[in-house]
Amino acid sequence: MTLVLLTPIGLDAGCWEGMALPRSGVVKHVFPGFGGRERAREQPTMASLADEVAASYDPPLDLVGVSLGGMVAQHLTLRHPAAVRSLMVCCTGAKADPATMHARAEAAERDGMEGVFEETLERWFTPGLLARRPEHPGVAYARRTLLALDPGCFADGWRAIAGHDARERLAEIAVPTTALAGSSDSASPVSRSREIADRVPGARFVEIEGPHMMQLEHPLELGGEIAEHLSWAARRA
Repeated sequence: MTLVLLTPIGLDAGCWEGMALPRSGVVKHVFPGFGGRERAREQPTMASLADEVAASYDPPLDLVGVSLGGMVAQHLTLRHPAAVRSLMVCCTGAKADPATMHARAEAAERDGMEGVFEETLERWFTPGLLARRPEHPGVAYARRTLLALDPGCFADGWRAIAGHDARERLAEIAVPTTALAGSSDSASPVSRSREIADRVPGARFVEIEGPHMMQLEHPLELGGEIAEHLSWAARRA
């Protein structure tokens, strides 16, 4: 089994630091344009990102994705069902709002990363953490990583998200699935994760305290939930 961790928009393998993960069989996939990867030659789509992941690792795969990563994981499971053993989607939904995503892409191109990163941090973390602990490792990592990012790559990510809509096909997913929500997630409210759990047959719904970037603000708690998901999925196999 290979555990594939799929990152949120703009982030790289460093976003999983601080989590207790299995010592072997774990890969931290980074999407094109992020973490020093070359920008995609053509505008990425949910399909192209899912296909790249499927082609990169030997099945069976346990997929865990946060935000953008959770969206890609849904499409990968639908496009390559035989490759997936289990699915865990965190702080994400079954559909994105295209107008909002295109507006974020345009803002990144117009204002640069300096112009959008504070607003991004406000969506990603709880207000209390940003006010009380701006030096928090997760916040510091996000700030450093976003400011180093090519705005065009950030825009590519938002435009890919604009094409995300898996709602009508979620009932086709036949692998053990967990949809996890953060109770303080302002970017992807609890109801979005609950919709996934409601639409995927036999899926688990889990809600824990935390924001959108759960792996950065509460890495230990999310790590524990990933371990629980993998144990549950193994029992279902």
